[in-house]
Order: sequence, then C-alpha cells, then structure tokens
Amino acid sequence: MLTMQFLLLCLIGVGVLTEKCRLVDNHSRNALSNLVINVLLPCNIIASFTGGGTRDFLALGMVLCVSLGVIVLTYILGKFLLFRRYGGEQKKILFYATLISNASFLGNPMAESIYGFGALIYASAYLLPVRIALWTVGLAIFAGAGKSPVRVILHPCLAATYIGIGIMVSGIAPPELLRRLVFSLGNCTAPFSMLVIGHILAQADPRKMFTKTVLYYSFIRLVFIPLLVLGVVVLLGLDPLSAGVLVVLSGMPAPSTVSIMADTYNGDRELASRIIFTSILCSLITVPALAWLLNRILQA
Repeated sequence: MLTMQFLLLCLIGVGVLTEKCRLVDNHSRNALSNLVINVLLPCNIIASFTGGGTRDFLALGMVLCVSLGVIVLTYILGKFLLFRRYGGEQKKILFYATLISNASFLGNPMAESIYGFGALIYASAYLLPVRIALWTVGLAIFAGAGKSPVRVILHPCLAATYIGIGIMVSGIAPPELLRRLVFSLGNCTAPFSMLVIGHILAQADPRKMFTKTVLYYSFIRLVFIPLLVLGVVVLLGLDPLSAGVLVVLSGMPAPSTVSIMADTYNGDRELASRIIFTSILCSLITVPALAWLLNRILQA
C-alpha cells in the first residue's frame, strides 16, 4: 500500500523533472491529457469491471448501498455546505475532488494489497457508483455548461462504463487478444496521469503548496468522509472484509482526473495539482491509520 502511494509521488516527480528540463511543452501536455481522457481511461474502466468472485450477495449489496450513500452525501455537502466561501473555479475543483476520489484508479489494487484477492469483488461493487458519478455528475461539473447532455452521455469514459457493466452482468468474456489490449492500455492510465500532474505542478508556486484551502480539502477527503463511513459500517455490523474495503476506499486522495479535467476544460489547473500532490502525501499516514483504527474497533 505504501509502495503504491510512493510510486505515485515518484511518477509526479518525473513529470516535474521533464517539465523543468523542457522535454514537454503546452501542446504536448494537452495532447497527453486528451490521450488519457479519450483512450487510456476508457480502457482502464473496462478492465476494472473484471475481478475476483464471491457469492455473498448480501454483503455486495451493502457495499453498493453504502458507496451510493457516500456519493449522495458528498454531493450535498460539497455543493451546498463545505465550499460555500470559495469562488466558482475553486469550488468546481474542490467539489469534484470531494465527490470523486482516487479510488476510481487505486481502488482494486489498494483493496487487494491490504485484504487479498477476495476483496476485489467488493472493491468493484464500491467503485460502480463512483465510476458512474465520475463520468456523469463529475463530467458535468466541468463540461456540462458547454456541452449538450447527449455529448456528455456519449463521452468515451461513459461509453466504457456501459461496456464494463455489460461485461460484468452478462459474464461474457471478450476475446483474449482484445482483453490483453484493453488491460495493457488501461495499465498506462496511472503513470500517464501522474506525469501530466507533474507537468502542471512544475508550473505552480511551491509557497502555495500547503495553503489553508489545500489542507482543508485534504482533511475533508482523507479524514472526515472515511470516519463517517467507519461509523456507518460499525453500526451496520458488516464483516471485516467488506467493512475494510469501504473505509479504506472512501479515504483515498484526490483523483488524478481533477487535474486532467481542469487542464482539458480550462479550470484551475494549479489548485487541482496541489490538492492531488498534498492529499497523496497525507494519505501515506491517513490510509494505514484508518485500516488500523477499523481493525481495533472490530476486535474490541
């Protein structure tokens, strides 16, 4: 788990280095952002809908319901309460990154690294509402005002979500060559996304890296939300495996897509990169602490 988080930070560092060495420019960075959004992310989404198997449908249903509840709660809090004092562009970034977390990319590998292969099916159930929200409500936060609903619905990442759901429900396996192609391209998502974040971060003012806004967001994303989820899973009496997946994945840092979206739709790219970097850095402490705290509570 810690290795994966350090790896993300190192990838961001490579992006910063290549920007400082002038190996990329604005044109190449924009081209890379478009590649991530339109090719790599859709493949990553389709690949994520295949995972481990289990027959505990009640636990799966509970995980799905809690995940949906988290989406609804964070939408209400983010839109109406938590970020009322921020301006339009800042609020857009903070709202999106509160509604959506990096669980959409790190969810499956993070769950497997902590709880084993059997956790993958629970992670897939948790991520289903997250992925749908990511490419419906999340996309509309940035693109909704300038695009028709039809174009938003037909976005490549949403199309990939439809395909992934169809594969998961039907159980039909794609041809082996196609499956390997999708997985290979999907595996490029995190490295390329982190490189883009590093490119943007290299242009940011280091003195503004740990501002009150960034630290406030990190507290909401990494502490406040997962503690609420922890309280819910304890009250529901969920088994340790599904409870652990819910708590850990709800405490993931800001998503890399917030920077990609800001870059694509001319949002506050600097703030997006700063909350990603800071929340990943802070999650090195908060994510293990959440797993430890839940384990202590369940053993009590």
